[in-house]
Amino acid sequence: MTFPAKLIAKSLIVVGMAILTMMPATKSHAETIYVDEANPPFMYRAGDKATGIYPAMIQAIFLHAGIDVDIVAVPWKRAIENLDANRGGVAGIYKNLERQKKYYFSDPIHVERLMLYHHRDMARKPDEIDDLRGQTVGVIRGWSYGDQIDDARERGVFTASEASGDEQNFQMLSLGRVDSVIAIQEAGDVWVKRLKLDEKITRGEEPVRENATFIVFNRASSGISMMTAINRSIEELRENGTLQRITEDVLQGASNY
Repeated sequence: MTFPAKLIAKSLIVVGMAILTMMPATKSHAETIYVDEANPPFMYRAGDKATGIYPAMIQAIFLHAGIDVDIVAVPWKRAIENLDANRGGVAGIYKNLERQKKYYFSDPIHVERLMLYHHRDMARKPDEIDDLRGQTVGVIRGWSYGDQIDDARERGVFTASEASGDEQNFQMLSLGRVDSVIAIQEAGDVWVKRLKLDEKITRGEEPVRENATFIVFNRASSGISMMTAINRSIEELRENGTLQRITEDVLQGASNY
């Protein structure tokens, strides 16, 4: 059955007006949220657009909360610099003791599994952070991996080799320039597949750390006044399955890359 175009258009207008009526009044300007430009499938730049799991989640969360948002993909170090300078919020960030002093955190939006990747022919495959003792390990420049891993790095358990993103880290691993790489499971698996390293690189069976991710604002930001609405939106979209569907849809697209 085919519906007349005018009837469809009228129905869409009615639905749209109903949604707007139920939503809080929007702000006169869009809130800026920064994400990493080089961390697929979670957040990355495609042309001039931020895309991936977190940009899709942020768009849905802010829309549901009735808040205009501008999502910008930049190098992660610059995202943190902008956050520190109170030029906008950041999404997809971990919580640690130092950050809690400076930033105001939303409820969790996702939980990431940090895995260790290494050569298949490595004699003693690492399962825990302490197994990395004496190794050179690929990490992403400017990242915190949580207090436990950050502390091991500071104590010299391993030597960190910093790269701009996972792609460079896995290239270094394939060339033998680092011994292991710490990466989020979904992102690491994507790069192993894209770089055709399946026969060369493997990962541990269990995560060395599980970290929740958040939306944060500088504690001096007016953005923290929106956090109640943002947290309510996160809760409702988690309960109705929207956040899970976003993750599944993006990962399905990544698997077909």
